[in-house]
Amino acid sequence: MIPCQIEAIDDIVDFVDGLIVPGCDLDINPKFYDKVVSDKTKTMPNDEKVVFELALVKRILDKNIPFLGICHGMQLMNVVLGGDLIQHIPDYIKSEINHEQPVPKDVPSHLIKIKKDTLLAEIAKDYTEILVNSTHHQAVNNLGEGIIVSATAPDGIIEAIELPANTFALGVEWHPEYLHRNQDLDIKLFDAIVAAATFKNN
Repeated sequence: MIPCQIEAIDDIVDFVDGLIVPGCDLDINPKFYDKVVSDKTKTMPNDEKVVFELALVKRILDKNIPFLGICHGMQLMNVVLGGDLIQHIPDYIKSEINHEQPVPKDVPSHLIKIKKDTLLAEIAKDYTEILVNSTHHQAVNNLGEGIIVSATAPDGIIEAIELPANTFALGVEWHPEYLHRNQDLDIKLFDAIVAAATFKNN
């Protein structure tokens, strides 16, 4: 467990070979991407954790340390690079997909399409589409500087982003930690960041 202390960031960055930021039940305060809080946004009682996370992710990306953002982690990656978020998907788009699936997280609920010539496509190998789980009501909207989209849902919601200028900087909106036992791509995501971190350390 990493302590949420700004003064610890230098030590953390010097210590880690790679970073995974997982999901979170609460939302990033929209003030961090210059938007007014929607009544559907569930922000934290205080911003200490998000301030720390944004500062840490920025330093990790600046230092080209391998990074994997999962759901909340992907959204942090976009915000820290100047992008913004859709605060509540049903208010933004009419869709047959329920991005807050009612079934358990280890059950996939909708397809995503993986874009060619991306890091995600390289990890996925022969997969161009894959079923994922979906437990989010927010999503990436306008992209941060240098970010590209590497997967989308059929309704156009962004499901994966990456930073091509970095060796390994990838964000996914789904939760591969719940699917890794029955889908090759999900375990490959973790294998890939471990390999990138190991290579960096050699």
